[in-house]
Amino acid sequence: MGKKSSTILFALIIFLMWLSFLLEPKSFAQTYNSTYIVNTTVNITNAAPLVYGIILQNPINLVGYGNMTVGCNVTVFDFDNNTNAVNATLFQNTVSPIGAEDQNFRYINTSCTRTTPLDFETNFTCAFTVRYFANNGTWFCNATAIDQLSGANNNQSNAATINPLVAIKMDAVLDYGNLGANQISNDTIANVTNAGNRNANISVEGYGTTPGDDLAMSCTFGSIPIANERYNITVNNTFSLMSQLSGSTTMVRNFYVPQRTSEVADSINQTYWKISIPAGAGGVCNGKLLFTASDRGA
Repeated sequence: MGKKSSTILFALIIFLMWLSFLLEPKSFAQTYNSTYIVNTTVNITNAAPLVYGIILQNPINLVGYGNMTVGCNVTVFDFDNNTNAVNATLFQNTVSPIGAEDQNFRYINTSCTRTTPLDFETNFTCAFTVRYFANNGTWFCNATAIDQLSGANNNQSNAATINPLVAIKMDAVLDYGNLGANQISNDTIANVTNAGNRNANISVEGYGTTPGDDLAMSCTFGSIPIANERYNITVNNTFSLMSQLSGSTTMVRNFYVPQRTSEVADSINQTYWKISIPAGAGGVCNGKLLFTASDRGA
């Protein structure tokens, strides 16, 4: 065999060995590490609105026997720009924001007012008509934003203080009617209505024309001494056993007007008054009674 033929044969053998290597089945091991990164994805079709920036006015000073409008400002961010409504609860910190409305400790606004155009960020005002007898103490505003697909979120405001209010309400005139000389009137009721948010002690004093004149009333003719006007906290008492009116402030013993807790009725307590007409007085008589409330505490 010549040299050229030997070279060709050698090349053919190498080729066949390479081809055999290519055609031979092979097993490759896959390498796994102790950590592995997996990509995640989701498509949010409706984002719940975000409630923030809730500002409750502070402090809150109530109005005696009246109503006070308390404002809670709310800012809402909604990625979908579809916030439908905001509602809010004004509540004392001693109770939950969830529950029935109660004029002592929880007020509800189911339709807060939008104050800026509907946008990704929108402002609302939630107003509450707070009664004069709402409990004093720490209060919060909890607001909830709801979008068109019922996505909802809520948040809570800063703490605010409802200040104590000591106040009373009474009829303008205590009229003993028509009496003759040396007569004693029947019991005449002076109703004392609690017009604040605290239990109220009551003190009384009287005068005819000017404070300290020692008169119950000044008359067309003569006058009625201050000792001739008396009071009690129960009805049908003997005149001589009743408390004498004084020209200085005197607390009515064993008597107070509690804070109102009823949703429909005032808190009222009664005092009973009599007057004795002396022989030297005649005509129309007029005097002054000064009722003063003070904080009794809880």
